[in-house]
Amino acid sequence: MSRRSGPLAPGVALITGGARGLGNAIAVSFAKEGARGVAIVDIQDDATFAEGKKTVEDIGCECLTIRADVTKEADMERAVAEAVAKFGRIDYAANFAGVIGPVKPLSETKLTDWQKTQDVNSTGIFLATKYELRQMMQQSSIEGIEEGRVPQRGSIINCASVNSLLAYPGTTAYTASKHACSGITKAAALEGRKQRVRVNAVSPGFLLTKMLEPLVKDEAHLEAGEAMWRSFVERQGREARFEEVGDVVVLMSLPRMSLVVGQNLFVDGGFTINEGND
Repeated sequence: MSRRSGPLAPGVALITGGARGLGNAIAVSFAKEGARGVAIVDIQDDATFAEGKKTVEDIGCECLTIRADVTKEADMERAVAEAVAKFGRIDYAANFAGVIGPVKPLSETKLTDWQKTQDVNSTGIFLATKYELRQMMQQSSIEGIEEGRVPQRGSIINCASVNSLLAYPGTTAYTASKHACSGITKAAALEGRKQRVRVNAVSPGFLLTKMLEPLVKDEAHLEAGEAMWRSFVERQGREARFEEVGDVVVLMSLPRMSLVVGQNLFVDGGFTINEGND
C-alpha cells in the first residue's frame, strides 16, 4: 500500500451554466485538480464564453464551449454528444444553470414567470441528468480507482439551494423548483447506483452571483436589498467565495466518495442550522 498521488480529478467534466459565476468556478476547480478536459454549457454571449473558457485554459486544461439551452431536450442531447465526441466520455457532470425567477407574493406571480423558473431550475436539471446518465451508464469505469474499490462510471452533481429545505416570502417559484431538484436527484440516484453512477446535489449558501445582483443592488430598493443581504451573510457566518463551492463539487465527484449517493450537501457556513441567527 502506498500514499495517494497525482491529480484528484483527471477525467472529463461537463458543467451547465459553466460560462460565468458559480458554474465557471466549478469548471476552474476541476481544471485545478487535473481534469484533462472541461466542457462548459451555457446560453451566454460570445464574450462571456470566451472569458469563461480562458479562466479554465489558463490553468492548462483543454476547454470546450457548447451553446445549449437546458430547457430544450434536443439541445441537452446535443451538448452531451458534443462533449463525448471531443473527449470520448464524461466522468463528472455539474448542473448549475439556473434562474432566480419572480420575487413577489404567490398571489401576484404570473403563471408564465412561474413556468420559466420551473423550466430552467427543474426541467433543466431533469434533462441534463437524463442525458448525462445515459452516457455514463454505457461507458467504462473511471480510470485510476484504487484496487479493491467499487468501479464507477461517473458522477452527477445537481445545484439545489438552501431553498431546497427552507423558504423565504416571495420565492414560491424558486423554492418549488429547488425542492424539485432535490427530488429529481434522489430518484435519479437510486436508478444510477445500479449502473455505478452516483447522483448527488449541493446546496450553496449565499454568494452574490450575477443572478442576485439585480435584487440586492436595485437602486429603487437599495437600502432594503443591502440590509437583506447583510442579514443572510450574518446568519451564514461570513462572506462565501465561489471557489469554496467549486472545490466541494469536485470532491463530491471523486470515486473515493463511492458510498455517497442521493445526498444534498449544504455548503452554507451553517446557515441552515442557525435557528437563532447567531
